[in-house]
Amino acid sequence: MKDVILSNLTIKCQPKIEIELMLYKDTIREKEFLKLADQRGICVSIYLPTTPLTQDAQADRIVLKNLTKTAMEQAEAIADKRQIQAMTNYLEELLDDDEFWKFLANGLGILVTPESIRTYRLSYTVEEAVEVSDRFYLKPLMSALQPISAYVLAISQKSVKLYEFTPAQELEPLDVSDLPANFSAVTQRTLQRDRAPARKLQGDEGAEILQRQFLRAIEKAVRPVVSGSNMPLILATTQEFQAMYQSFNSYDMLATKGVNGSVEGLPEEEIRQAIPPIVKELRQERIQQWIDLYHQRQNESRTSTDLATIAKLVTRGQVSHLLVDADAVQYGTLTDIGEMTTSDIRSAETYDLIDEIVVRVIQNGGEVLGVRKGEDAPEELMPIAAILRWA
Repeated sequence: MKDVILSNLTIKCQPKIEIELMLYKDTIREKEFLKLADQRGICVSIYLPTTPLTQDAQADRIVLKNLTKTAMEQAEAIADKRQIQAMTNYLEELLDDDEFWKFLANGLGILVTPESIRTYRLSYTVEEAVEVSDRFYLKPLMSALQPISAYVLAISQKSVKLYEFTPAQELEPLDVSDLPANFSAVTQRTLQRDRAPARKLQGDEGAEILQRQFLRAIEKAVRPVVSGSNMPLILATTQEFQAMYQSFNSYDMLATKGVNGSVEGLPEEEIRQAIPPIVKELRQERIQQWIDLYHQRQNESRTSTDLATIAKLVTRGQVSHLLVDADAVQYGTLTDIGEMTTSDIRSAETYDLIDEIVVRVIQNGGEVLGVRKGEDAPEELMPIAAILRWA
């Protein structure tokens, strides 16, 4: 089942006039991604950029109407009239669904067969694409599977909030059970350096003990929410609190760099503006770690940048890590034993080979890192590079 996440987004239209809307987006889990990857038959994949502004959604509907026509024309090569009519009906019903078009995000993915239709509202933009084949085109969903996002934990004496910083660069408040509302809720003290007699909890020494008690309660509440995620956790708080939290944190994706300073009374917008440079730096660090591992394995003859070679190796389960240009496409076919045929023509009999390799890596328990324009990845590793489990 898809998770539906709502994000508050404020659009400034005219001086002193603001429209607040909800950004509706769907996430996709690896289990669902792999289920889609296993689909065979008549598969139509449609992607288009959309707007979360309801009053502008009519233009997106017109785009989808045109893409639907293109898709059904392509489908004639592998589908009969009954199957084409069934898929056309699904897409026309979606076009006529006024409620659906009220609640969009920045991109839309639609996967259609003669038996079903699935929609994915994406927090990031996608390029227009229509792919008809015997399997779905899933690479545009990779960013939903592995979003370029982060958790942001804002801590002050008077408030504690956990956010998700989305690929659309919005802060979404998360509901965390047992998250302390403030310092006093944990310590029963009004101030950190409250000198009221209470055994030995007085002065600076007592204040530090109370601070640690406060932060441990926060870490305990946040831990179950972030555990198992591949998203970094960024702290927005004073350097003193950051150092303390780092000392007993159990989440291995806690970022060493945070938003330094008191967030007491700081508007969410100011916190949001401070996050993108940190996320970008963390993202580049992840890419650099991949590159460093690649060069290390290269000395052990455990790497490849040749598409045909990687196609064979991935079929054997030999690829452990894959780096791909998320926007690159090479059409062709790939057999179950790794024999690849390329094509310069997109047709219903071919599909994106890079997309198929990505799917096979994930199916075999490997890790895929997709990079886009503007991210610093070596040209010699593009459009695809693999690190192998064995030589």
